[in-house]
Amino acid sequence: MTDGTNRRSFLAVTGTSTAAALAGCSGGSPFQTDDGNETTEDGDDSETEATEATEATEATLTLQVQPDQDALTTAQEDLQEAIDEGEITRQEAQEEYQSTQTELTAEAVSAYEETAADTDGVSVEDAEPEDGLLRVSAPAATFVSGLQDGDVRAVLPSEYYDQYLQQQQIQEQIANQQEDDGNTTDE
Repeated sequence: MTDGTNRRSFLAVTGTSTAAALAGCSGGSPFQTDDGNETTEDGDDSETEATEATEATEATLTLQVQPDQDALTTAQEDLQEAIDEGEITRQEAQEEYQSTQTELTAEAVSAYEETAADTDGVSVEDAEPEDGLLRVSAPAATFVSGLQDGDVRAVLPSEYYDQYLQQQQIQEQIANQQEDDGNTTDE
C-alpha cells in the first residue's frame, strides 16, 4: 500500500470511530469488555484509545457556517412573489435577498459562538459574522461533528481566515479607488 492509501484508511477509520462515539453509537460489539471498551485479541482497548486520541487532538481551524437554508428559501419565494406582483424590481429583490442572506449568516455565526461557549474545549478565537467565518480551537471530533450535522459548510486551515480578511481589504481598496476615480472624472 502507498502512504496515501494508509493515510486515507486511517482518516476514514478514525473519522468513523469519532462520529460513532459522538452519536452514541457504541452498540454491542462482540469485542466489548464489561466496562464497554472494545478489545482486540490481545486484550488491548485499542478502539477506545484511538477514539480518545482523536478527541484529545486539538486543532485550530477556520470554519465557514451556513445560514438557515429554510429561511433563505422562504425569503427567496417571498421576493419572487413580490416581483411577480410588481411590488419590487429584480434589482431591489436581489439587494433584499443579499441583505437577508448576510443577516442569516450572522445569526448562524452567533448561534455557533453561543454553542461553543457552552461546550468544554471549544473556543472561538475570531469571527467574521457577515461572512460566516470563525477561527475555532477545538478537539478534532468537534469539526467532524459540525460537518456531519450540516451546521458547518467547510473546515479550512487556520491561515485561511487571515487570507480571507486580506483579500476582502484589497477588494474594498480597489472598490474605493474605482469610486474615487469615478468621482474625479465626473467633475
